[in-house]
Amino acid sequence: MCSHPKCEAMARFTTVRHSDFFLVMIFAKNDDWRRRLIMKPSVILAIALVSCFVVSAGGNTKLLTADPLTGLPLYPATDSRLHLGNDPTRLPESNVCNSRMQADFYTVYDSKVDATLVWYGAHLPSFKRTYAYAANRSQNTFYNADRTLAVSITGSSGKAGDNTETYSVVYSRFQPALPEKVIIGLNQQKLVCQ
Repeated sequence: MCSHPKCEAMARFTTVRHSDFFLVMIFAKNDDWRRRLIMKPSVILAIALVSCFVVSAGGNTKLLTADPLTGLPLYPATDSRLHLGNDPTRLPESNVCNSRMQADFYTVYDSKVDATLVWYGAHLPSFKRTYAYAANRSQNTFYNADRTLAVSITGSSGKAGDNTETYSVVYSRFQPALPEKVIIGLNQQKLVCQ
């Protein structure tokens, strides 16, 4: 017991292990057992459950299955292993060869380029596809016959022909439509307006 006068005003905290639960006891001055406060396992459990409920309710993430800009199906691997959601990053609006371009950017997790291309090939069967290798990355773009919508898949850095991890997917909308030659040029990172 502390004999210093300031100790009388202060409580002493101790922890006791009991039945695989920790009990926290606060002893008032002179170790008066009548004033102790015991955190029982049921109270600890109730506090933990309420805390988990508040955190999960506040952080309820929505998993998108379609891109909001284009309405096209969204690759499931755009959601991380932590399931934090897959809201897009809206890229700044720009002009490409007298056409207004809007785009949504998504990071892709744990997926090889070949698997990503198979998924998009199955989900966008009427779209044409163009391939290029630029800036040490594979570049694949699916685009519709109207040339108003495009989905571009970029691989991680690697050699030409390597099946690298998919780095990102970008969904684009063009108004008015772009000529096919311009879409192919964008995919090759060689923009040529007619």
